[in-house]
Amino acid sequence: MPHPRPNLARRPFVDARPANVAVVLLLLAAVAFSVTSVRTVYAYLDGSRRSREEVASLKAEIERLVASRRDAEQKLAKFDLEGMRAGAEEANALARLRAFSWSRFLTRLERTLPNDFRVVAIGLDRPAAGEADDGASRLSLTLVPPDRDAMPRLLKAFYASPWFKEPTPLAEAGGEKGSAEGARLSISALYTDREARP
Repeated sequence: MPHPRPNLARRPFVDARPANVAVVLLLLAAVAFSVTSVRTVYAYLDGSRRSREEVASLKAEIERLVASRRDAEQKLAKFDLEGMRAGAEEANALARLRAFSWSRFLTRLERTLPNDFRVVAIGLDRPAAGEADDGASRLSLTLVPPDRDAMPRLLKAFYASPWFKEPTPLAEAGGEKGSAEGARLSISALYTDREARP
């Protein structure tokens, strides 16, 4: 193959092709980086706009909720809540008092007590308003016993009763040695105003 003839119109020792390729590659890289930068800036601006819209929406929602709360507080301020609560407690206490049957209580006490005891005083404390009302009332009794050793028999009768629980001796006083005259027994128990346990 014959050698090409040298072109004397240009300098044979200068070859600009590698420089041209490098310039083209750099130009393509610059265009790619510019496109990427434009896309990144656009995504940032779009995300920023959406974030501002969400923040504005949340602010509007907060303002609406605060206004709604203010309206509710103003409506509640018109009512006397403390008076209503006190009235409800009083009504509940009256309902509990009406529901309590004294004749049923006295009949059950009479069935529980041995026949030879005499009742001197009865105290019955109903649960106060607001307490857990399971129907149990604290009963305190003062009795005249038939003899000096009547306390165990009395406690046994209350333990056997389906309506009384936790009988507790409180006091045993009076009476001369060996005599029941003037003696007094005091006990405490819980009375359950419900049907008898099976």
